[in-house]
Amino acid sequence: MKKLLKFGLVGIVNTLISIGCYILFVKLGMHYIAANILSYLIGLVNSYYWNKKWVFKNTENHLAVFVKFVIVNLIVLSINTGCLFLLVHQWGFNQYGSQLAATALGMGINFILNNQWTFEAKRTNKQTH
Repeated sequence: MKKLLKFGLVGIVNTLISIGCYILFVKLGMHYIAANILSYLIGLVNSYYWNKKWVFKNTENHLAVFVKFVIVNLIVLSINTGCLFLLVHQWGFNQYGSQLAATALGMGINFILNNQWTFEAKRTNKQTH
């Protein structure tokens, strides 16, 4: 439960960073899909650092864990962007509210995949000792 709470705190901070960047980019005239992808990638760097060091306390090979983290986040980014597109383009919802809804969906998927796959090596090694 403690891990989930930490993940949630990192997620909140990361979401604020990502949504803040998204709003800034859209207000600067960037297309909402491009703004979503760029802001997500900015948030990804922040998220990786805090999840690896603080939430999951993973000490495994940096490159291998980072590659898994990027794969998970590309999956979540695809889901997030698809959801955002459907909400805005297909169903006519507001770009900002749609971003919040798409982000909420992505956060749940992100935790499950990172907990079960990306950062699972430490937990597995810990259980075998």
